[in-house]
Amino acid sequence: MSDRWRPPHRLVGLVGGRWTLAVLAELSDRGRRYQDLHDSLEGISHKVLTDTLRRAERDGLIGRTLDPGRVDTSTLYELTALGRSLDEPLAALGQWVDAKWDLVDAARHRWDVKADGR
Repeated sequence: MSDRWRPPHRLVGLVGGRWTLAVLAELSDRGRRYQDLHDSLEGISHKVLTDTLRRAERDGLIGRTLDPGRVDTSTLYELTALGRSLDEPLAALGQWVDAKWDLVDAARHRWDVKADGR
């Protein structure tokens, strides 16, 4: 792989899990408790959420602390400064998708029409 593509390849490895971006988005405005995260991510299993949170914590994107606003023991998940630093590049990718998705969709349609005609 050329050096030019190495950093973007690493980024995809960092946030490319099926649920990673959704978890980061849910944490972008405030910290959340585990069950609140689970409830907000329709279709995610407890195991997958746990694995996603652990991976993001290992990568330094999120941190977890005891929620001081709760009487019972509760863990609060929050983006770290490193996790927040992804806001701008991920927003840029989102803008690209918004601007170019019609072209991607058209290319897929053309490819599908050709593939069906074989």
